[in-house]
Amino acid sequence: MRLDNLEFTKSSYLGKEPEYPSYSIQLWYPNPYYGKDDEFPESPTDSDFRLDPNIPCFRIHKSCFKNKETCFVIAFFDRDKEGIYELNFVGDRPIEYLDTVEKRELFWKLVKHGYEFLNENNSEGDEG
Repeated sequence: MRLDNLEFTKSSYLGKEPEYPSYSIQLWYPNPYYGKDDEFPESPTDSDFRLDPNIPCFRIHKSCFKNKETCFVIAFFDRDKEGIYELNFVGDRPIEYLDTVEKRELFWKLVKHGYEFLNENNSEGDEG
């Protein structure tokens, strides 16, 4: 479920997904690298990466130039030992990035949706 630039979704995993995956609330924003791969020199050691001449030792993977938006997690739901999902903030991100009443209202709508979806409906395996 996405409301403006906030989205409730199943978390993704680099390795094997756990039996009870986490769900997250992500904040989407314009990708500053989108379509600008020609502005960054290719890494001499790995063609999958570009270099940022303004930041020494900083490499940008070629996939970072493909999407108009990118996101990061501001809060997530984890399942506890009793089988109940609980909300956790990622540091102070909700405080830092939800700086208007409108953004906070959208966030709390997603929190409510998350709790209903995960705990009351017991809908395992759905995307949210």
